[in-house]
Amino acid sequence: MNGGAAGDYLASLTPSHVSLASTQICPRCQKLLVVCTCGLSLTPNSGSLWGLDTVFITGWDSDDDALLPGDILDIENCESQPGSDLDVASPLCEKNHQHDDFIPVDDFVTNKLPEEIRHPTVSVWLRNCCPLVVRLLRNNTATGRALIISSELGSTIPCDQVHCQYRNTHGRNHVLYGGIGIITNRHVVTNTNEASMTKVEFFYNDDDRRDSVVRELGYHLHLTNRKMDYSMFSCYVHCEDLIKLVENMDMRRQFAWQHIPHHIRQASTAWAIVISHPHGVAKKISFGKVMDREMRCRSVQEKTNFNLVRSLYEICAKTNALERFAAYFAIFPDLPLPYTITWYTTATCRGSSGAPVYMGNTVKENGIEINQAHTHRGLDRVKGYNNCFT
Repeated sequence: MNGGAAGDYLASLTPSHVSLASTQICPRCQKLLVVCTCGLSLTPNSGSLWGLDTVFITGWDSDDDALLPGDILDIENCESQPGSDLDVASPLCEKNHQHDDFIPVDDFVTNKLPEEIRHPTVSVWLRNCCPLVVRLLRNNTATGRALIISSELGSTIPCDQVHCQYRNTHGRNHVLYGGIGIITNRHVVTNTNEASMTKVEFFYNDDDRRDSVVRELGYHLHLTNRKMDYSMFSCYVHCEDLIKLVENMDMRRQFAWQHIPHHIRQASTAWAIVISHPHGVAKKISFGKVMDREMRCRSVQEKTNFNLVRSLYEICAKTNALERFAAYFAIFPDLPLPYTITWYTTATCRGSSGAPVYMGNTVKENGIEINQAHTHRGLDRVKGYNNCFT
């Protein structure tokens, strides 16, 4: 990982916050680590976090970005390890006991679903979720998911990539098409500079079919939230058909969800389903139980803000004006609001940061039940479970 929300915090550290206690050698790459007395691992590389073996404290308890006590998170970025075999990609992974829990997406079938949600309609729904999951590469590897940014549909920009792979087929002065957004963690992509240097790989499902992978670059940061560890950036692409495909897959995903029997949808709230690129390998799917949820409301003002936002949403939903609600909400991206942390047992590894987590959470949009994906953060060292904000 390079920078990110934790990186901003590290840059502001003073001797009163951290006292350096000792130096250690990383057992994996044999590089020098500097370890502070509170267990925060730093690299000698300008204080940047080290994706392979990083633990940082996250969360904010006041307007001045003070960190929440006791929220120790092991973020799950990693160095790129192309391939399909997790034990080969990262034999020293501390979670290697979970590697057998990852199912290659191309091998996923209905009978691999947990018994409580084992139904053909769930399998169809997940098969329409998988194509939207992408691999992100910059200094480290992470996961994201694609969606449509309606405001950028139809927009174009000139391609300024010096070594563009499409120059021979598209010509020297070709354009890129807007409309696709990528959701991931803020600790993966923090600003427009990082977004523009992030490679996005669509459809990396099988190492034997790398010719089907579509590679593009991020463009600019669309929005980010430090407290929620959430970022969305634009990805302008060479092929308009890719935009139509993402739009179609998202519609099919929602259509498939609505056709899952109601009792199965209800049962799915006890499960956390993660689709990711653990250790940067080909896409995997994993299942686990939701262990705990905790609402955190730090002030009366946050509760008041929540009630106002909910009322505004309900008014806009009733009048089929949810785009207007999104526009209102975008004006106040850092509005203090309460939030819920959910912990789950689902297998994840380095490279799973930013992956979508499906837990049966829904919202009503224009009278239609819409399934929500949340964004995997990492391993909570205190509770011993993975977590995300919901």
